[in-house]
Amino acid sequence: MTDPVVISAMVGFPAGRLAAGWAAQVLADVPSTGLSSCQACGVSVTWRQRWLSFGRLRCRSCGQRWMVWWPLASVICTAALFAIFAWLLTDQQCQNVAEVQPAVPMHLLRLPFHLLLLFFLVTATLTDFLDYAIPDDVVIAGVLTAVTGAFVSGDLQMIHIWVNWDSQVVGLYGPYLPEWMKHHQHLHGLAWSLAGMAAGACYVALVRSISTWILGQPAMGFGDVTLMAMIGAFLGWQPVLCAIAMAPVTAVAAGTVIRVVSGRSFVAFGPYLAGSAVIVLCTWRWIWAEPLLMRNVFSHWPSVAGLVAGSLVLLAVLLAALRVFLTLPADVMRR
Repeated sequence: MTDPVVISAMVGFPAGRLAAGWAAQVLADVPSTGLSSCQACGVSVTWRQRWLSFGRLRCRSCGQRWMVWWPLASVICTAALFAIFAWLLTDQQCQNVAEVQPAVPMHLLRLPFHLLLLFFLVTATLTDFLDYAIPDDVVIAGVLTAVTGAFVSGDLQMIHIWVNWDSQVVGLYGPYLPEWMKHHQHLHGLAWSLAGMAAGACYVALVRSISTWILGQPAMGFGDVTLMAMIGAFLGWQPVLCAIAMAPVTAVAAGTVIRVVSGRSFVAFGPYLAGSAVIVLCTWRWIWAEPLLMRNVFSHWPSVAGLVAGSLVLLAVLLAALRVFLTLPADVMRR
């Protein structure tokens, strides 16, 4: 049998170019992509150039040549991302938790399901980097894929919609799982996907409101709300909350570096949400069980509420610090 890592890498090459082509298509009127039209005469690029070209392009009208490097970067990064995730999932068992025992081997069902998520995340990240926008076309396609796959399979969840470890007795019985989940597998699949979608969207919408209050403008666009809805539909509500909790620290750290190096004061937040989701996807076993033991938090509703409230408070502090930081001149920060 062919190694899933090799197959995933091979799939990643065309997937990366497809993501670049899709991003270029939805941003067809954006000159910064380099795949909209010739900067010399304004003639639109061809379908083949937009979806298949790498590197140097030539205008079909005036003969002008120019370089477009990011589709090739998309291909390389996507192939590497697919291969690394496949290795972590199949060899390192990064999503193996005691509570979830899928009937189908992970490399046959969960691997392609999450590779689709990575594909949508790459596409959304490209559009956000190029034009500070996450198109509805990408998000809607991702949500429909996630919800449909979750319902039809009923066996794709990283963790069940509810797991209670409060009553565990070692050696006697493990965590409590609601009986209805065992007898209604497809309904459970639909429920955890919809719950993740709602958790991701509602939390980021709340964060967006807080940032508007502190900074005087939203730190995230509405596209970030829909992006987290899509991520939640693939991951479930517990993993998506973990991803959101990681994102502010990741964004502030990376944003600081970009501010010092380039002087840019605005950085799209979507790529950091996507990056945090990938981290959770690749480290879920260790987040849920040892060493972080987040299962103890997500088994107790007051602890979940405390986690949400604590992360919102931390976000408010970081945004307040960011507001002060952005008032400093870039030339002062470079000293």
